[in-house]
Amino acid sequence: MSNSTSTSPGDRAAEDPPPRDPSAASTPADQDVPAAAPLPPAPGDPDHHTPPPPPAPQPPPRTPAPTRTTAPTPAARTPTPRLHGIDLARGLAVLGMFVIHVGIGWTLPDGTNPLTDLVSGRAAALFALLAGVSIALISGGPTPATGHAMGIALWRVVIRGLAMLPLGVALTMLDTPIAVILAYYAVFFVLAVPLIDERWRIVAGCAAALALAGPTASFWLRRMIDQGPLRDAAATLNTYDPLVAWSGSGLLDLLLTGSYPALTWLPYVLAGLAIGRLNLRSIRVRATLTAAGAALAATAYTASWAAMDLMGGRQRLDATYNAAAMADHGGHPDTASAFATGFTGTIPTHDWVWLLTALPHSGTPLEILGAGGTAIAALGLCLLLGDLLRVPAYPIASVGALALTVYVAHVLLIWAAETALLEATPLAFLTADLPATVLWGSLALATLWRLLLGRGPLEGPLHALSTWAARRIP
Repeated sequence: MSNSTSTSPGDRAAEDPPPRDPSAASTPADQDVPAAAPLPPAPGDPDHHTPPPPPAPQPPPRTPAPTRTTAPTPAARTPTPRLHGIDLARGLAVLGMFVIHVGIGWTLPDGTNPLTDLVSGRAAALFALLAGVSIALISGGPTPATGHAMGIALWRVVIRGLAMLPLGVALTMLDTPIAVILAYYAVFFVLAVPLIDERWRIVAGCAAALALAGPTASFWLRRMIDQGPLRDAAATLNTYDPLVAWSGSGLLDLLLTGSYPALTWLPYVLAGLAIGRLNLRSIRVRATLTAAGAALAATAYTASWAAMDLMGGRQRLDATYNAAAMADHGGHPDTASAFATGFTGTIPTHDWVWLLTALPHSGTPLEILGAGGTAIAALGLCLLLGDLLRVPAYPIASVGALALTVYVAHVLLIWAAETALLEATPLAFLTADLPATVLWGSLALATLWRLLLGRGPLEGPLHALSTWAARRIP
């Protein structure tokens, strides 16, 4: 992953001094001054009929020094208008995760929150999809960068991912009741880099193939860990993994067994990378994303419903229920509980029929296709409405523009509530009503910061660090 191809014209222009302005040069008094010439006879002179002497020589025209022109680089191009629909979609994804984390919403007579079923698993899928879109936009969007510029973009993505890892581990070490996604983001970014300069059709094909093969591979690998053949190898890896010692979640979790394992979540990122290579300013592309995403989601969820309710899949799972197998996957007391709330990232491995479900955070093929289709449709709809709703939706889009800052802040606030850190202090009101604080605080503070200062307090340094470091890697 080197960006050591020939230096771009824009880089040379940045390194060389600007060309000398000829008009600003001072001319010495004795330079380019013509010699004195005799005056021609006056009109009344008797020798007026004689031909006048040749005109005095004129100074040759000054030729300005040649200036060097350079082809514009991506950094020198006029910035294109921001895609407001991207920020709006990311803001909705963040707020959707807040519904799960702190219970934003309302309670029905039966004690349930109607927003929970709507966003569970889907908000995080949209967040991951937008990670792939961001990678595409960093590297040129519909006109991918090439050569040195692509090398810089590639390293910017890698450095952003590496910066996410310690931040995610630190938040995980707080031991809050939520599964922090940032460390997984680091793995997503690094694993997506090999496809950063591929055509969108190839990337989309990889996403589709991995959506089917990834969950199946995960199921059999975890089954071998659960039943013995790989148990010792997994235990050894966890023993020597420093991430496990620090946060309890290590490389094996990030790749295979955690809440957002790369093997089953990378399809979302790759789908976003493919989408980011399209012309997202086209109304036709936006409408196609909305329709295609909705069709994909409907097909996947219908297929799962048919497998479970029409073909006897649910009865099979009731008959093979295993409490021990459920222990590491939500600890559900029965199959009905699993169907009501979903899982924590992976499914039990005692029965392959679980692969036909589409439950939230189950990591099955149909769940990836269903949640992924929903995310694609949501993105297309936000792109269609983003410009029309730019003013009324500005607070939600601001949450999306400051997603990293807002996400970290809400984890810290949950930690403060869990540890009673703010009790008996003037800030105790912040945790007295956590859902209201997280919701309205995020909307208000993100809007104010974006209006006054632009990039967020974490987004700005991350952008500066990744750009500065990427430009200095040979």
